[in-house]
Amino acid sequence: MLIVGIAWSAKRQNHARQLARWKELEWLQALSAATPGAELAEVTRVYQSARFGTKAVITWLASGRRQDAWFEGNWPGPGAVVLLCGVTGWGPHNRNPDVFFVLPDELLAMMSAGTRKALLHNHMQGAKRAR
Repeated sequence: MLIVGIAWSAKRQNHARQLARWKELEWLQALSAATPGAELAEVTRVYQSARFGTKAVITWLASGRRQDAWFEGNWPGPGAVVLLCGVTGWGPHNRNPDVFFVLPDELLAMMSAGTRKALLHNHMQGAKRAR
């Protein structure tokens, strides 16, 4: 009886966590649709966290394109989904003419690291069970 209760409680907590993740994603997508010029990207890799910001590789969710980025005054972690504005320009640190620069007020929202990955994983698990 105790084991059944523990399993039921764990399943219920996982369901609540998944529901909260979906709501977070829906909120971010709605904010993206309501914000002209803003786009969603996932922080693919952080290659330097510095005192004044973060150098990272982002993947644009709409196109799948990867791009180096500089987040001034922000430190998003790998796996974070961000809603941002910014400009592309010359990156003197890596001599790359295609770095996306994000000022502190241009990081409009951020979904916790790993949330999107967890949702995709859960979706794939559900699809496997449905077969």
